[in-house]
Amino acid sequence: MSTVRLLVLGSILRKGISHGYAVFSDITSWRADTWTNVKPGSIYHALDKLESQGMIRSVNSEINVKLGPSRKEYAITQKGGSEFIALLESALVSVDIQQLSVGIAFMDMLPRQRAIGLLQQCRIALERSIHFLKSLPTDERPTDPSKHPELVGIWVNYVENEAATTERILVNVQAGKYEFKSDLLEGE
Repeated sequence: MSTVRLLVLGSILRKGISHGYAVFSDITSWRADTWTNVKPGSIYHALDKLESQGMIRSVNSEINVKLGPSRKEYAITQKGGSEFIALLESALVSVDIQQLSVGIAFMDMLPRQRAIGLLQQCRIALERSIHFLKSLPTDERPTDPSKHPELVGIWVNYVENEAATTERILVNVQAGKYEFKSDLLEGE
């Protein structure tokens, strides 16, 4: 899964229509480089790639009036919307911290119950990982790094923390703590 594709599509979807620099500004203002491996150059590359694949299209939002330099503006296509949902759902069940982080950033764009179901799947996958890690053999005098008790301990603690955090997020979403777009639609 490409976190940069999900970030770019999500940025454009949040605005409806957006130019490349606005997408770049969104992603950098979110400090996504601190919680993903996204690099500034990859944002513009993703825009070009998404356009060539028919996920986004060039549009004109300001008829006859352009203030400032000419900018290419983008909107999400139906294919891009489907790709966004597929990437988002994949991110929310991922045990990879970067992918899960991007999924959490955009989970409000799914129906609340769908996000809950995906987070539950993620929690189950994390619990399985914990069980597997705890079953790994260790050796007090390891000759193989993978059997070093401190290394295995780090892995277990890391995944246990991610599982506890995912559970906390799940409880908050179930309690209605965050606003989801589906909540707004139900109120209309």
